[in-house]
Amino acid sequence: MISSSTFESYYPDYTQWFNTKISQCIDTSTPGSLYEPIAYVMRNSGKQIRPAILSAVARSMGNVEKERSFPAAACVEMIHNFTLIHDDIMDGDELRHGNLTVHKKWDANKAILSGDGLFSIALKQLDAYAGEPALYSRMIPLLLGAVIRVCEGQAMDMDFETRENVLLDEYLDMVTQKTSCLLAVSGRLGAMLAGASDEHEILIENILLELGVVFQMQDDLLELTSDESKMGKTLGSDLIKQKKTYPYLYAKQELPEPLWQSFIEMTREATILNHGVEPARTLLRENFIFDRIHEDIKLRHDTIHVMIKELPAGVQDMLYSIAYFILHREK
Repeated sequence: MISSSTFESYYPDYTQWFNTKISQCIDTSTPGSLYEPIAYVMRNSGKQIRPAILSAVARSMGNVEKERSFPAAACVEMIHNFTLIHDDIMDGDELRHGNLTVHKKWDANKAILSGDGLFSIALKQLDAYAGEPALYSRMIPLLLGAVIRVCEGQAMDMDFETRENVLLDEYLDMVTQKTSCLLAVSGRLGAMLAGASDEHEILIENILLELGVVFQMQDDLLELTSDESKMGKTLGSDLIKQKKTYPYLYAKQELPEPLWQSFIEMTREATILNHGVEPARTLLRENFIFDRIHEDIKLRHDTIHVMIKELPAGVQDMLYSIAYFILHREK
């Protein structure tokens, strides 16, 4: 029996069950060049936070059993991983969740194809609800709309690479599209399965949109403050590319010009290869950039808590614990 009192207690047992269950959804037949990379990705999937949130919301709002919400949960997790396969090619990343990325383990062509295949398999999971036209007809456009917004967010992210002046507000708009949208839709699907009112569906979605922004701000921060063994990916890759992450843009906005130029020197590839990321993060730490970002994250959580109070009493505890879980994660 999976406890549903808090997300912290729900999450570990649910993800263990989910991983076993989703492995049964992946065809391992021929051609192996298509299905082996897909199976590899799903075996080495990450935090599974989106399916866990979907299931936890459905459970807390309508006592929906995990088996009932599983097809939708599997769909969002597969869509998330499809986007990561393609992102890793575009970003040139070699590690994902502590394992070689698909394009590194195989090649770019197989990675593109397996990503496309995984997206199709994801939507196929929703066939489980085809016998419920009212539900099915709402799920499909919601998910396809989310995928379009994720692609828009990725396009914005790539555009930022060639732009010198990117504002923090522009970055946050990009994060809302690329990261928050699928998280928010996961929660809304859970509310939908629970039979929630339209008002509560939208409120859940808006809470998780804001929480997704915090999720990415935290992830950007961990890129600088954590280590590879915890994060399971190559640290410093964003710095070498001078990628416009939240800490990067915040530092550019707040540091005096001489300190900013010192930071840029510390993020050059030769410097990071020789000295790692420690010089750059020491400069940011000593100038209170990390402290200020932590404060920004805290203020956004306060806003989220105000929104959660508008939900039915029985649902609030689960949403509070989801917010706490994301704020205090270390990887």
